[in-house]
Amino acid sequence: MANVVSKNEIADLFNEMMHQMDMLEETMSNSLKIEREEMEGVMKDQINRLHVTLDEVEKVMNEQQMIKISSAKAVDFRANAYPAL
Repeated sequence: MANVVSKNEIADLFNEMMHQMDMLEETMSNSLKIEREEMEGVMKDQINRLHVTLDEVEKVMNEQQMIKISSAKAVDFRANAYPAL
């Protein structure tokens, strides 16, 4: 009968196991929270870089449009030429 375990020992083991499970759950929750915050930071950085890139693309496109408009208004040199007799 040396293998008999008292109800108190079983209750203590159960309580210890539940405490360890709570600690594990809290640790996992904190890890997920930290990971989520890191991912949010990375995503915000990528979004900011994307905005800068889009601003640069818009600037280049506007410059290209201005070049196209100014070249479309080029002077027709034949309009002011003297007629050939």
